[in-house]
Amino acid sequence: MDQAVKQEILDKRNQIPKWVILLFVALAVVGLGFFAIGTNGENKEEVWQVYLVNFIFWTGVAQGGLVFSCILRITNARWGRSLLRISEGFACFTIISFVLLIVLFIGKDVLFPYATQHYHHPKDIWLNMNFVMARNLIGLAIIVVMNYFYLKTSLSQDLDGKDKMDTLKKLAPAIIIVYAIVFSFFSWDFMMSLDPHWFSTLFGPYYFMGSLVAAIGLTIIISVALKRYLGLNEYLTDHHYWDMAKILQGLSLFWVYAMFSQFLPIWYANMPEETGFVIKRVAEEPFKSFSWAVLTCCFIFPFVALLPRTNKIFTPIVVFISAVSVAGLWMDKFMLIVPSLSEGLSFGLSHFLITLGFVSAFLATFLIFANRYPLIPYGDPFFEGKNAYGGH
Repeated sequence: MDQAVKQEILDKRNQIPKWVILLFVALAVVGLGFFAIGTNGENKEEVWQVYLVNFIFWTGVAQGGLVFSCILRITNARWGRSLLRISEGFACFTIISFVLLIVLFIGKDVLFPYATQHYHHPKDIWLNMNFVMARNLIGLAIIVVMNYFYLKTSLSQDLDGKDKMDTLKKLAPAIIIVYAIVFSFFSWDFMMSLDPHWFSTLFGPYYFMGSLVAAIGLTIIISVALKRYLGLNEYLTDHHYWDMAKILQGLSLFWVYAMFSQFLPIWYANMPEETGFVIKRVAEEPFKSFSWAVLTCCFIFPFVALLPRTNKIFTPIVVFISAVSVAGLWMDKFMLIVPSLSEGLSFGLSHFLITLGFVSAFLATFLIFANRYPLIPYGDPFFEGKNAYGGH
């Protein structure tokens, strides 16, 4: 590696102003304060629901970023090396997520119907509250530990100059497998089981693949912002965003396929007991219009908008499309959770501030990571320097 390039990348550290990080920390504290106040108020059910929505979404995005890095490692994708470290940085939030999961279980009697009601055997065995808490806490703890070793190994290639590709290639598949298992538990326990009559063996992949799509969209948004502020134009080129946009478009198509495939068995197997979940969301207001907004933001708009090549390489357009997609995937979690627990649709100041708190906490943890470690993995054997594009 050219020593001048190495030094230039190292000099990019500590360039993000401390006040920006402190601002996000302060906003996170404000969100936490409004959450604490709301849990003791008249609308505590709604406060806990928006907390659950944000926990599910931002934890999925955080791990989805690291999974994207693992995919790049496994496939030897030279083209995406410059984006690899940015997506890895998302995983720092999973440490916060572990604490947030403990807090989530404090509100179990308000949030989870199965905490106070009996469903039916054998569901009562699987949804035993102690079993639910144990498997999810242990699963997320395993993910946090694996993330630590993966990030430490990845960073050692830059900071210690050691070739760790063999170790990373062993860790990457393991992380993806554990991600699929643990986040399937999350989807079953924290979303699907809120409705006692809803069953879907595809719900786990629908959730964790949606989280991966959101992580890719957020990687595009944050990398463009860092590219402009830190002067990374020679490392993040139009070619990178062309391919990232194609991945976002393709996975948006997979997302809608996974969604539709869950509804097909209800129709061809004639399972009327499951239609209530669907009808409430697609045929009854106020959720009907909201569901169409989700479909538009997550699939129709990004798929159509990304058809022209120009829209894939003009970064303001790519960022806007990615932002719409990420917002739609957050709305998707809202639509999966809230109608199972509430008859109406509301979003007030406390909902906004709690959501802002989660966004700020996520960005604060990422920026702390970005300020401390090199954002371009110059020690990676497949990194080829400035203005390099290694193809696929």
